[in-house]
Amino acid sequence: MWSFWFSGDFALKHIDIFRCFVYYCHIKQAVGESEGAAAMGLTVLIADDETMPRTVLRDHLPWEELGVARIVEASDGDETVEQARIYRPDILISDVKMPRRTGLEAAEAIRAFCPGCQVVFLSGYSDKEYLKGAIRLKAVSYVEKPIDLEELTQVLREIVEERRRLDRFTPRALLAESFGEEGGKPDGASEDSGRLAALGSLIRHREKEKAETALGRLYRELVHRPGLDPEYLRHIYCQIVFLFLNAAETYNVTAVTRRADFLLYSAVKQETPEQLWGVLLQTARDYFAGAEPQETDIVSRVEQILTRQYTDCGLAVQDVACELGYTNAYLCASYKKSCGKTVNQRLTELRLNHAKKLLSQSERKLYEVARAVGYSDGKYFAKLFTRETGLTPKEYREKHRES
Repeated sequence: MWSFWFSGDFALKHIDIFRCFVYYCHIKQAVGESEGAAAMGLTVLIADDETMPRTVLRDHLPWEELGVARIVEASDGDETVEQARIYRPDILISDVKMPRRTGLEAAEAIRAFCPGCQVVFLSGYSDKEYLKGAIRLKAVSYVEKPIDLEELTQVLREIVEERRRLDRFTPRALLAESFGEEGGKPDGASEDSGRLAALGSLIRHREKEKAETALGRLYRELVHRPGLDPEYLRHIYCQIVFLFLNAAETYNVTAVTRRADFLLYSAVKQETPEQLWGVLLQTARDYFAGAEPQETDIVSRVEQILTRQYTDCGLAVQDVACELGYTNAYLCASYKKSCGKTVNQRLTELRLNHAKKLLSQSERKLYEVARAVGYSDGKYFAKLFTRETGLTPKEYREKHRES
């Protein structure tokens, strides 16, 4: 049966393989972007400088019904951008007028690194310039304050419904469309789906020996299955490739991600199932070699960068990740797993420790202390300092002033 593995019209007949690759290129940057992101569900970022509107939205909207798994809050424009860099929200609900950056400015900055984020603006102002800005940013909706919860809920339902419509074009959906739909599912397809799900879990959890055993068992079962269509084997191959590619994005395994085009092209280039499985075994070796946990090393390297650059007001987690050559998701997950805190929490801790020294050892003005430790806004610094220490900067200085 394998004598027909590679036929003359194969390139035309199976152009869908390349379509899957093109789609992978579009989604690869979105895989594993947020720290500790839920496997299912949306992330919503609520930004408002007033506590009450944030609380009302957080506690009185049907988030579970809408499929929202996580809600993140921000109290000013800069914090909004910072939270978005960490959590990569699917939806931003933002007040228009906020300190440090307006909602429009924050949304524009977020769209630069999170283009798929849908934006809903809230405002008690009817200023035409704000409306023009919302239109320019292609905001999904503009809801006036006082907020009508039913109106906002309907807006969110429309956003979620549109996302669900787009979610039909996932790698799995594309592959299902490309393989096997015309003739129905082959024998054993349901069992294979279960095996692939189990294999995917082993890959994501970096269970090297178990994953390689499962991979070998699946291969042996397939090649000995009577009447197996070669196209179906290619289908299985492509699904396994996506399992490795998605996990490699999360753990920053460049030895795998940089070979994405080769791995998918192999579905048409390799002439025998043995060759295809050889490619998968090599991919498995590359993946597990590069995905070995290195949390301790990451912690020390992050600490060096933060210690060196904490005075930079523009320093963000994304900058640290770029300098280390990691994806944002991998850095955040690895660091928190090792330290029990986020990179941003450590940066804040470092900055405030230095601020305490300056307050107790010098007569610098508040805004000077703030800038010296990486905060461009003195009022925000004072608010943060008070929240974290229980004392205002002035009270701390009076209590700890060195004579």
